[in-house]
Amino acid sequence: MTPDNREREEALDPARSFIVEAPAGSGKTSLLVQRYLRLLSTVDRPESIVAMTFTRKAAAELRDRVLEALAEAGIEDPLDEHKAGTRKLAREVLKQDAKLGWNVRGDTARLQIQTIDSLCAMLTRQMPIVSHLGGAPRVVEKPAELYHLAARQTIHDL
Repeated sequence: MTPDNREREEALDPARSFIVEAPAGSGKTSLLVQRYLRLLSTVDRPESIVAMTFTRKAAAELRDRVLEALAEAGIEDPLDEHKAGTRKLAREVLKQDAKLGWNVRGDTARLQIQTIDSLCAMLTRQMPIVSHLGGAPRVVEKPAELYHLAARQTIHDL
C-alpha cells in the first residue's frame, strides 16, 4: 500500500473531478488509466469520457495503456495490488462494452484520449459559425508569422 493510497482511491470516484500533479515515476499515468477505466464503466457511450494531456506522446501512452489494460483484463490477477485493481476496472469496462455493443477494442477511435489542442480543434470544427472559422483549423508548429500578422492587424484595427 502506498502512502497516498487514500488519495488514489478518491481519484477514482466518478462523482468528483481531479487534477493529478506528481513527480515523474510516481504512477500518474497508471492512476489516470484507472480513472479513465472507472469512468468508462459508468457511461452509455465511450465518447462521453474525454482524457486530455498536453502532448501527443502522453496521449498516445495513455491510449496504449488503456488498450493494454483491456487486452489483459482476462488474465488472472497479479500479486501486485495496483495491477489487480486495473484489471478489475478493465473487466467492468468490457462488461459495459458487451452490454452496449461498443466494440472499443476494435474501434479505438471511440476512446477520446487526446491533447488539449486536438480537443479544441475538434470543438471548433463542430461549431464553425460560433468559432468564426470558415475552414478546418490546424495546429501550427511555428506560429511566429501568425503572431506578427495578428499584431499588425490589431494595430491596424486600432
